[in-house]
Amino acid sequence: MNNAGIKYDNYKNKICPYCQSRLKKGADITVCSACGVPHHRECWDENSGCTSYGCRNNPLTERNHDPYTEDVGNLTVESIRQSLVIPEEQEMIPCPSCKELIEGESVYCKFCGHNLKQPDTSLKKSDASEDFKKEFRKRYSDKISFIRKRQLLTFSSFILLITAFGILVFIAVSRLNDYFASDKYRVQLLLENYEQAIENRNIDSIKVYLADDYEFINKAGKKSGKEERIKRFEGIFKSAKDIEYDIRDFKFLSDSTVTGSDKKISFIEDFIYNKSDKSDKSDKSGKSTDSENKIMRISKSDSAADHSWKIYRESAE
Repeated sequence: MNNAGIKYDNYKNKICPYCQSRLKKGADITVCSACGVPHHRECWDENSGCTSYGCRNNPLTERNHDPYTEDVGNLTVESIRQSLVIPEEQEMIPCPSCKELIEGESVYCKFCGHNLKQPDTSLKKSDASEDFKKEFRKRYSDKISFIRKRQLLTFSSFILLITAFGILVFIAVSRLNDYFASDKYRVQLLLENYEQAIENRNIDSIKVYLADDYEFINKAGKKSGKEERIKRFEGIFKSAKDIEYDIRDFKFLSDSTVTGSDKKISFIEDFIYNKSDKSDKSDKSGKSTDSENKIMRISKSDSAADHSWKIYRESAE
């Protein structure tokens, strides 16, 4: 049978061991079914089989076991006749590669050279390719899932930071608002403004901070009202060249008379000013320094629009 061109890639560039010439495409080729060595068909026929040493299809190998040359010894004529009987034709099977019929015990297809004993790797390659695709898809899916989780974590962290920052800002603003609206802040602001008004010699502002029923009690226990206190300030402002007024060590006091709208405060008052007439407290330059511990009572009018505090009593200790 001419099998030219069948599975030529299996014996491309190979040498016929009988004629030692290259097997060309289109040549009539026979492959040994036992050892798989390809031959030109005419070389195979001329050699009466395979040229490979020791191959069972090599005529020399078969001749070494030729019953005609063996020592028959004590064999009977019948047994010799049986040994010379030509074996029955072997079962033929189709080659899984080229579909040609070959002997069932062949190792190689004599037409295409396909190795019948080698397991078919096409399925394994297909399975390996499918496994690779599955593994690739799995890794790709895992990577995408990881990226999405990382993005979600980053976004969640960002939202959490923004929320925390917003809460902190809200708390800080709320505390500041509570502080600025607290009585402590408003009383402290009253004292700072009162102190500034005296240093600036601002009689109108001083009148605003003093209640209409204001009274001042000196160390001797003598009392004076708002008008007398204002005149006292006016006299100092006219005669003094420089004025320094400071309220320090301010603190709230508690007793049975203190309420939410009536506070009691203690502080130290430093009143420094220059005057023309020298007194026992004046130095050579005419500077007078008064430092006294004072108790101040202030009240808040709930009817006032700004709930402002006013001073209604000052007493020197």
